This record gives sequence, structure tokens and C-alpha cells, in this order.
Amino acid sequence: MKNINKFFILSIFIISTLLFTSCSNRGYSNINLKKAMKTINNSTNLIMLDVRTAEEYSAGNIPNSINIDVLSPDFKSKIDLLDKNKEYLVYCRSGNRSAIASSIMATNGFVKIYNLNNVNYSDFENAILTNR
Repeated sequence: MKNINKFFILSIFIISTLLFTSCSNRGYSNINLKKAMKTINNSTNLIMLDVRTAEEYSAGNIPNSINIDVLSPDFKSKIDLLDKNKEYLVYCRSGNRSAIASSIMATNGFVKIYNLNNVNYSDFENAILTNR
């Protein structure tokens, strides 16, 4: 009975460790507004990727950003046309869709992905406009 309990506990530990490791190594970095602004100011190879809908994008957007709706059926085929070796700052309205997009990009070979996490789009837009 004791051997079964030890085996069970050891199995749970191994599975938990594997799950934690795979979840924490998602292939992209979550960044806050301060880190995003620093990245924008310091990078020469950065593309800002807006993954909101076309309607949201046309209502207001960051200059020189690219819009590819993460919820559209052709999202993957569109990102496959992008240079996977460039840096991407991925954002949406609140950080949820950008996390999905960042994960898809990471599993499709993109090297440097920064997900603007827990930042309201209007705060990001204001920071960009006042930084110019």
C-alpha cells in the first residue's frame, strides 16, 4: 500500500512539473505598457500587430501597425506571409486575443513575440501618441 502511495505521489509530481514547464514556456513574452514603450523606442526590427477586428481597427489604430484579425478563419495563412525572424508586438483591446495570437505565432515558428498583456487599447494608443 505504501509503495502505491509513493508511486502515485511521484507520478503526480512529475505530471505537475511537466505541465508547469510547458505552460511557462509558451514561446512569447507578456509585457506591460512600460516595457512595450521601451521596446518600441529601442527596436529597429519591430512590427506592431493589431489582432482586433477590421471594424475595431478602422475605428482607430496605431500608425504603421498591421491588422490581422485573430478570430478570422484565415489568421494562420495570413501570419504565414510575415517574416518569422522579425520582432512582433502583438496587441488587441485588452490582451486576451493577443495572447491567443501570440500562442499561434509561437507554435508556427515566430522567434520574437511580445504580447501586450493586461493593457487597455486606449491606454496603449495614448502612450504611443504622447511619445511622439
